[in-house]
Amino acid sequence: MTDDKTHPVAWICMAIGLCLYGMALFHHQRESLQQSDFFTGGLPPSAQKALAGPFAGAAADLNLLGVFSIYEGIRRQPADNNALWHKLHARLLAAQELDPWFWDVYRLAVGLMAFRKQGTSAAVDLLSKGAAARTWDWEMPFMAGYLAHEFLHDDKRAAVLMSEAVKRPNAPPLAIGLASQFFNASEGPEASIRFLRYLRASMPAEYRAVIDARITHMEQAKVKKAHP
Repeated sequence: MTDDKTHPVAWICMAIGLCLYGMALFHHQRESLQQSDFFTGGLPPSAQKALAGPFAGAAADLNLLGVFSIYEGIRRQPADNNALWHKLHARLLAAQELDPWFWDVYRLAVGLMAFRKQGTSAAVDLLSKGAAARTWDWEMPFMAGYLAHEFLHDDKRAAVLMSEAVKRPNAPPLAIGLASQFFNASEGPEASIRFLRYLRASMPAEYRAVIDARITHMEQAKVKKAHP
């Protein structure tokens, strides 16, 4: 007779198997974005955490797989996709709550959301949560601070985040120098451009196009200001 104590693990494994099967089906069906509802609706993060138990990391991975599927839907439906962006954000939030130390959650938050108008604020919130969890990581609060300054124009929040970043172990001189320059109006956009180039070098190639576009925009604005 099977020990009753194994039943919860069996149910979890079955649930994970069903999720993987559902994702395989999704990738073979392209007729309608409605077919992604199987794993874009999702359970609340707290419910997922309770269900996953010791397998929280695997549940976070499943949410990130959902993120990729939703983003593919956004690429195929470039207009009227606010609902999909909300679903993508919900999946990242769920993954973050399940595994707050998981670097890929924050990499995707920056690569997919941070430089888009509808995603910047959400990306800053996620990075701020990541900074609270990853106490050894200076990049997380620094990146959040940069985005808050440059795109949200929230210098009060940016100052708190950047100040936290430069106090952390191994924060390089680059971070300290840039943080001091962000709030010096006489510096203009140069500090922001330098940081974007630094950020670009640390991101996967597939996420660089939107950063390149932002650098180009800032450089053109700088030239236009110098030669009206």
